Amino acid sequence: MFKVLEGGVSEPIKWSKDHLTPESNIIILDEGSSSVFLWYGAKQGLVSRRTALRQAESLKGHGFSVGKSIVGRDIKALREIDQRKIGRVPEIDELNDELQTLLNRGFKYLDDYTVTFDLDGTFPSAVKPASKPVSSEEPIPEPITRSVDKPEPVVIKTQPAPVKEEMKRASEYDTEPDLPKETTPISSKTIMSTPEPIIKHDPAPKPKLGLSIQAKIGFVLIGVLDHYNDIWISKKEDGSYSVEHMDGKVCEFSNSEGKIKFSPDSFKGISTNIKTEIQKKFVELSKLL
Repeated sequence: MFKVLEGGVSEPIKWSKDHLTPESNIIILDEGSSSVFLWYGAKQGLVSRRTALRQAESLKGHGFSVGKSIVGRDIKALREIDQRKIGRVPEIDELNDELQTLLNRGFKYLDDYTVTFDLDGTFPSAVKPASKPVSSEEPIPEPITRSVDKPEPVVIKTQPAPVKEEMKRASEYDTEPDLPKETTPISSKTIMSTPEPIIKHDPAPKPKLGLSIQAKIGFVLIGVLDHYNDIWISKKEDGSYSVEHMDGKVCEFSNSEGKIKFSPDSFKGISTNIKTEIQKKFVELSKLL
């Protein structure tokens, strides 16, 4: 069991369901079900949740070292439980029931942070077993557990993921005013032929396409921030952008020849009124280009 701290560090903690509080993000590695459970406390923000998710994915992929052994090397599934959705989302309720069953099983400590579960009903439930005198006539065999050579508590530290640069808000583009056309005064002297007048054109430069699409991306984000104070923006490998808020996705869009193109499932998880307001804001700001 691990507690996710600020800065992208997972700290091993003693096995106890009391750690599952609204103020904590907890990772529980269960080799029995080949699963990593990730508990999101109700009071945890979006950034801390993302940090916890990266830590859980790292444990799922690599496990962690206990002495000379690696625990969790064969983990297959990552199961996320959002405390805010318990009692509201059936799928979350099922995962939470499974986690509570695991936490309430009898267990025995292998070291300060590693436990083995009861297989025959001899371990007390959810408490550290008290030592009992063993009769010399009939020694009580202990259940078979995975051997661990001098396990040591390990703190898993990972570097925090690079923070993506925030999208700059659109600013007005500086343009040069049109210059007056130069004219050549006509001399009163008679000439044999009249040369064609030379007219110089100095049109104001137009904004580059790159700046234009960056401004439009900023317009989308401004529209979303009018309704959600805490959002997560990620850029995918194909160049598209995904915008999420605390309860799920807001929209996903890409750059198509200098135009913003939203994916078909954008805005499905939010109200129609908010969707309309975001789109209206985008159109109004785009007129400034």
